[in-house]
Amino acid sequence: MPIAKVQARTKKLVPTAAESKTPTAARRVRLSRAVAAKPAAKSLVAAPSKSNGQKQKKPKPVSRRYTITEAEYAQLGALKTRLMLSGASVRRSELLRAGLLLLGGLDDVQLNKTLAKVEVIKPRRAPKAAS
Repeated sequence: MPIAKVQARTKKLVPTAAESKTPTAARRVRLSRAVAAKPAAKSLVAAPSKSNGQKQKKPKPVSRRYTITEAEYAQLGALKTRLMLSGASVRRSELLRAGLLLLGGLDDVQLNKTLAKVEVIKPRRAPKAAS
């Protein structure tokens, strides 16, 4: 984005004298200036890395909480047991990631049919600890 356009946007965001005295208005102006000066967002899909002799970095793991039903959790345990009996050791997270790889390989029609079979459940919040 050309600098002139960014400067034009930031000039419009300057608060009036009454607004600038409140701390929230000052934060809002700083935030809007930062957003206006920020370059375009990167794509969520990772671009293929160039293999010009540089060492590739390992992807950084992200830990989040997800809600699944007891039956789905039991199915993960059953799959782990099947794999152990066949001689392969696997973790639940590896099973989930393998499932994502399989879902990623489906075309749009198959993916929609598969997702239609999944029961929608409302995630629960963990109870607050008593103080």
